[in-house]
Amino acid sequence: MAYVLGLIYADGAVEDVRKSSRTCYVTLTSKDESLLEQVKDLLSSTHKLYRNKQQLRRFRNGKFYLCKENFILRIGNKILYQDLVNLGLKPRKSLVMSLPNVSPRYFNYFLRGYFDGDGCISVSYIKGQKGPRLKTIFTGGSRVFLNSLSLKLNALIGTTPKKVYRNGYAFRLGYGKKDSMNLLLYMYKKLNGVPYLRRKHEIYRKFLAN
Repeated sequence: MAYVLGLIYADGAVEDVRKSSRTCYVTLTSKDESLLEQVKDLLSSTHKLYRNKQQLRRFRNGKFYLCKENFILRIGNKILYQDLVNLGLKPRKSLVMSLPNVSPRYFNYFLRGYFDGDGCISVSYIKGQKGPRLKTIFTGGSRVFLNSLSLKLNALIGTTPKKVYRNGYAFRLGYGKKDSMNLLLYMYKKLNGVPYLRRKHEIYRKFLAN
């Protein structure tokens, strides 16, 4: 459940529509259909996955961008909605959310969920540099959330406290090779029984192999 919570913080939303539909919704969006199927199983959900085809969409800056195909899981459940609100989630959360109080015992799962939604890992090779360059980045609309995440990771695993930078309409928290190794080792421990986005983990696995 800590993993699912992290994924919802990244790519999810909560919506109170009791005035019109007498219920509340929790929605998760992902480009990876198989990941949402795993989340459905964890939540014992029988809800249908909806598919959004690739399309051009207009963003707040007035420009049009080609959005890739994605999948949506939408669950109508007032109890689940209220549990998430009690943990700190709010409708239209992206700009105002703060880091939830997750037990250190489960925080690596929460981190993995958030990373699978709003994180990235990259490996690059620079001429004259010994060995490959490794970077991990977390993005989000809330500077407060990412600042708290930086401090939390410093306290839990000793990563260097990092400054959060604005990147267009979002904010970014990034780590270099040494901190990334520490962070990824922490995040990917105990893979059995808990989902993880395989394409991101595969980049890490190949980096270790090389």
